[in-house]
Amino acid sequence: MKLLQLGFLGIALLVLIGNSVAQDFSILGPSTEIIETGFDNRSLAMGKTAITTARGSSAIFSNPSILATFSEPEVQIGGKLLYGTVADERITASERYDSYDARYPPFPNRSYLALAAPYQLPDTQLKLVLGVGYQRNEGVKTEKTSVRHREEWSETRGDIVNIRVTEERTDRRRGHLSTLTPGVALNFQDRYYLGATVNRTIGAIISTYETQSSDSNRKLDIEEEQSALFLRLGAFAELTPELSVGLMYRPEFDWEFGERILRLSEDGELDTERDTDRLELTMPTMWGIGVEYEASPELIVAAEVQYRPFSDLQWSGTADIVDPPIIDDGFNVAVGAEYLGFDYPMRIGAFRDLIPFVDENDTDPVHLIGITAGIGSIGEDEDFSWNVSALFARWERVNDEGQKYSEDLIRASISATYRFNVNLGSFRR
Repeated sequence: MKLLQLGFLGIALLVLIGNSVAQDFSILGPSTEIIETGFDNRSLAMGKTAITTARGSSAIFSNPSILATFSEPEVQIGGKLLYGTVADERITASERYDSYDARYPPFPNRSYLALAAPYQLPDTQLKLVLGVGYQRNEGVKTEKTSVRHREEWSETRGDIVNIRVTEERTDRRRGHLSTLTPGVALNFQDRYYLGATVNRTIGAIISTYETQSSDSNRKLDIEEEQSALFLRLGAFAELTPELSVGLMYRPEFDWEFGERILRLSEDGELDTERDTDRLELTMPTMWGIGVEYEASPELIVAAEVQYRPFSDLQWSGTADIVDPPIIDDGFNVAVGAEYLGFDYPMRIGAFRDLIPFVDENDTDPVHLIGITAGIGSIGEDEDFSWNVSALFARWERVNDEGQKYSEDLIRASISATYRFNVNLGSFRR
């Protein structure tokens, strides 16, 4: 079935994005956010430099070794608000080109809950931190206006004529994907830290596509089940009082999909449920490195690079799909800064993420360019702390035929952290 083939193809390519705001939006699906390397709002505001700048127990989702810097148990919760627009158009003259405009209405989403607790191992200099995180990723509503063309025989003209049809389509997704992330981290001499997590994802999303046009009405319900199990490893080191370095490594893993049509209604005719198509994606290894530097008592700067081996994607399954295109590998790059001269830290950043968007003329990835900002408190001397971040990003692709596809994406996030007043040592960063 062509629709299922295209759905699998889109997921297969876009799930590789990793640390990209585009994962939040329905055109990509909630599954892609599971492997994102950043939920911490301090790091999101600093250009998404989560490998070194994450604070709080949400570091379990990016670089779990940062958990080993804790001296007290803590719990953190976070949520976000999403909005975006999409345009697909022709920038050169053509009467036959099909195009559309779409938007993602503002959508609040509960994001995550994370807990961490340190423990001093008896008779050793090792300090152990245990943590657990939970992500809940929901679907997003999309409203789309499309213009398409079809050919039809005209009795009055005695010839085939081109008919222009306008469609109004609404896509709704219900259900969610859940990821449970237990982790452990070790502190060596209050300077070197190691961490690891196991991530288990499971859930189902039911998507409803309703299309109304001048010549037809169509409603389609598709259920998509997903499951995955993968590791994330991290390391963090304070090389000097001013300079810190972090590493993140996510090994290869398999992502399983099952998709079936529950109901298809077209012009009043109802189709029955169909068999499930299954797909297994082998997700390539991903790694990144970050640095954080205290340039002055009031200014902290950070930078990060992550490798995206798009060409290593593999898949197999029962769906009759084409082989994946060979896409060039590349890097995500991010920079950020935090200014401590005000009552509350002010943060800014910028990033360039690689997106494996492909068309029939080109398999080169395109770049998502974004800016970030935020405010909050680090909370190292307080039981309660909070952080907010905002992000705007855009990407576009123009192919050889003059077809232009673009997205504008906005995300606002907020998180709150409570640190329990329990004295477990004095090795806080």
